[in-house]
Amino acid sequence: MKKTVKILCAVLAAVLCSQIFLSCSSSGLTPEEKRLKKLQAKQRKDAYTGWIYVPERKFSITKDDIKIDMNGSTGTFGLYAIPEQGSPVPLLSNYDSFTSTFVSVKIGRKEYRLNRENGVKSEARRTPYGAQMCYTIEKQAQVVVDFSFLPSIATSSRVDMLRVTIYTINLGRSTQSFTVKSVFDTVLGENTVSHFSTAAKSRINSEVQYLSMSNDLWVRSSNESTSVQFLLDGKGISSPSHVTLANKDSLSTANWIPQTTEAKSFNSVISYNNSAVGINWKTAYLDPLKTSVITFYMSVGISGNEPAGKDFLKALEEGRTALAASLPDFAPYTNVAPSPSEISEDELKTPYYENMPVIPGQQDTVADPETSASGESDSPEDSAGLSPETSSDSSKENEVTAPEKVVVTKMQLNPEYIQQLLDHIAELEADDPGINKAEIDALNAELDGILLMLKSME
Repeated sequence: MKKTVKILCAVLAAVLCSQIFLSCSSSGLTPEEKRLKKLQAKQRKDAYTGWIYVPERKFSITKDDIKIDMNGSTGTFGLYAIPEQGSPVPLLSNYDSFTSTFVSVKIGRKEYRLNRENGVKSEARRTPYGAQMCYTIEKQAQVVVDFSFLPSIATSSRVDMLRVTIYTINLGRSTQSFTVKSVFDTVLGENTVSHFSTAAKSRINSEVQYLSMSNDLWVRSSNESTSVQFLLDGKGISSPSHVTLANKDSLSTANWIPQTTEAKSFNSVISYNNSAVGINWKTAYLDPLKTSVITFYMSVGISGNEPAGKDFLKALEEGRTALAASLPDFAPYTNVAPSPSEISEDELKTPYYENMPVIPGQQDTVADPETSASGESDSPEDSAGLSPETSSDSSKENEVTAPEKVVVTKMQLNPEYIQQLLDHIAELEADDPGINKAEIDALNAELDGILLMLKSME
């Protein structure tokens, strides 16, 4: 018995000594070193996007002209402008914790509004460059909305912009269609002479829907002193399929593509003068664990100053921004997210630094040595999977040939047809006892041909 007591005393003494040693070691750290140590202990790595982050239930980040509020409990986010004097100015309606601003994803035929109220898991994340909200629909999809701080002038360190990136990952077992839209419940223009403006139109006070932003470039909501601008056309910016300016309630209905009426005001039965911006992006067809990426920018103007616009878009085109020069030209709908890179302690000290990484997913194209040596390149017909005979044969003008000798008609490129094909494949794969492998292989070959053709047309 005495021997046992002696052993226990020795063990306790060793534990106490180790704790004292650790306490003394940690006490020698500076407050900043302690903060970094705690931060590194909480770091996580997103297995799909490669981002390194720290999860937090609820937090705010302020950087120069912009403040971001993140609430992981509700899955909502809020944005503010920080004026030179006075309190932060909400850029979006902050009623009921910003719930009127949201992101939705349509998987196949079913829409999911991404918030906790709809049973979607949400997690707020702090990154070295800003903040993220991660939404998970179990066994179907993960959607990550990233807000990264950015100065509009490459030679300046003052942040007045956000790069917004929406990653969608297919967590299902089969190829599926994924379509993303977002509604921003703007407030700044609601008590002014103009609710919105674009690069082509100075005043917009009634409903309008754009199928292209190539002329209008952006949508701006502003009052006398503050403005927020959604930059929706330019290099590296994902082209929307629809941009709708309408009453907030009209944008929140069950219609995936909002219905608009020309010259209709921003009033509804339950709200007056309540305008909002709805953005629908193009459908991505993703194989399991593949990722689509949507990118756009938001610029903020304070104290009556103009938000970044044409000068920034020109700098973006010329690669003269604070971002790396190799921004992708399009959303890589079917690229796998790359392996993440570790973030050094120096990068963790501030939420922004000039070497912000480019959007994961787009890799530089490596030229074929033989092609480069001969100076030859693929013709447009070769790139699209078309032979000269096919493109010149008037009797086959309604028919194109995709790679791997799969014939694809114009009818097969219809989104409804593609969705029916995806549904049929899913039904066959779900019926395990009587599975017809030959039919599934044939349908998958047809689907691959369609997706290759769509990719060649981008």
